[in-house]
Amino acid sequence: MSVKQLQAIWELCRQGFPITADDAARCWNKGAPFEPEEESHLDKPLENLIEQCNWEIEKEHSKI
Repeated sequence: MSVKQLQAIWELCRQGFPITADDAARCWNKGAPFEPEEESHLDKPLENLIEQCNWEIEKEHSKI
């Protein structure tokens, strides 16, 4: 996992979303982007961080 992904997981847990953090970790470990549920009410900086993590995953897999 990248530093950015670990930061996103830590931030999800810190903000009270441990199940969402587990879901994100599972997706990223499989090499898949993570799409949080609409009703999760994540703040904008965290949403942006998740988008960056998904971009890393997509970029990584486009090299293969």
